[in-house]
Amino acid sequence: MISRAQALHLLQLCDGEEIWSIEYCQRQNVPARWVRDLRSAYESGFTDPSQTIYYDGQIVNQFEGVLAVDIALRIAGVLGIDPAAILRSHRGRGEIVRAIQEQIEEG
Repeated sequence: MISRAQALHLLQLCDGEEIWSIEYCQRQNVPARWVRDLRSAYESGFTDPSQTIYYDGQIVNQFEGVLAVDIALRIAGVLGIDPAAILRSHRGRGEIVRAIQEQIEEG
């Protein structure tokens, strides 16, 4: 389904906070099944800047894509890391991605 090298490459691209467009997922060779399973429509929130979605430097009201953290969790499973254990011990999206990256580096 996905090679270890490709999984590690995708994980390097993940920061946890981004929403990847469907086109970006395709360019990065995210497995099509993952994209189908994980894609969703998101709406910007304008009360808090961290809730605002930007695409190509422009604010968008709605955006369809895949959360980078969800891709990282799929990668964790492929690489033998228990995604549920990561979710139990880490809360923020960026923290989740960093925890997966650290576990892989530690071997």
